[in-house]
Order: sequence, then C-alpha cells, then structure tokens
Amino acid sequence: MGYCENMIQHIWFDFSDTLAMPNEHHRALQLKTYAAAVSKEESPALMAEFDKLRDRVNSKSAVFRSLGLPRGYWSKVVNDNDPASLYSLADESIPRVLAKLRESVLLSIFSNMRMDILLPGVGIDPALFTHFISSEDIANPKPALDGFQKLVELSNLPAKDILFVGDGVAKEMLPAKEVGLTTCLMWDTSEHADYSFNKFEDLLTVLG
Repeated sequence: MGYCENMIQHIWFDFSDTLAMPNEHHRALQLKTYAAAVSKEESPALMAEFDKLRDRVNSKSAVFRSLGLPRGYWSKVVNDNDPASLYSLADESIPRVLAKLRESVLLSIFSNMRMDILLPGVGIDPALFTHFISSEDIANPKPALDGFQKLVELSNLPAKDILFVGDGVAKEMLPAKEVGLTTCLMWDTSEHADYSFNKFEDLLTVLG
C-alpha cells in the first residue's frame, strides 16, 4: 500500500472488474456482439482478435467505438441482458463497505457502463452514489481524460481530495494521476497507484 496525506472527501469507483467481475456469460455476449459488428463467425480466433484490440484501446467500450459504433453501444448491449447473469460481486463485503464509506464521504461511479440496471443486478444500492458518469456522458471513454476531468468538475473539490478506485493501470490509474486524483488499484499492486488493495474492506483504512 502506498501513502498520501490527502483528505479524501469523495470516492469515485469503476464498476467492471472493480466492484463486479464479468463471468463466462459476459464473455460469450462480448464475442457474439463483436462477431456481429465485424460480420465474422464466432470463434476462439475472433475472441483473441477482440482481446488484442481491447488491449490496444484499453477498454471494451472503446473497441466498439473504434468500429464506428455509437457511444454507449456496448453499455446498451449489457443493459439489454440480465446483469445478474453477467456479473457477480468482486468481494462479498462490497455492499457493507460501501455503506460504511458513505457515512464519511460521498461516493460516485465512473464507468464506461450505465449503472441504473447493473448495480441492483449485483446487489448494490444505487442510492449510495451521488454521481454517475458513463460513456454516454463524455466524448471519449477511458483511458481518455474526458471522464476524469468531468468527475473533478462534478465533485467540486481539489483533485487531490478525490480518490479514484479502479482495476486498471493504463486505463485508469495513469489518466487519473494525470488530472491530479489520488488513486487506488484494486486486486493488484502498482507503483503508479497511491494505494493498492487486495481486500475491499481495506478501503476503510484510507479514511483513517
């Protein structure tokens, strides 16, 4: 874990791979959607092609944007399916820890996905969160700076007093640091994050 002397007043979370983990049904839907978008047959080779493109553009949403599809395309595909069949909580303590955090600071979500259906689908109360930013609200999805700059604006706080919690270094930690946010990497460690945690409840230590 890193250390910083900031007074955190607002915590922003990523959703996919941070609060909830996609399962095999999610991956199958991803392949089906990509195959339809590029007019190819579903196959392991096509899945590898998708993964390579995702790694290059740094997010699943950005893959479909790179194909000329509209903002929020992948989010709509997910929301048109049952989120409970596509995701499960990354840690069973998450609802409890979020409620505890909310007693001290504001909570919000910046994800390339829409949250109105996804959060209830995995058992998280949307009422815990003050703001939501999705790919539909910004010109360019992560790792572009657009959303990170918007969350600073919405928070109406110095960037250093905002903690961004995500699972990706390239798509989240680095751009978040570029706009001055305090950062926390979940489920892994990195010198590029102020904090690194493998237990969700460890987030409570950030507030002292």
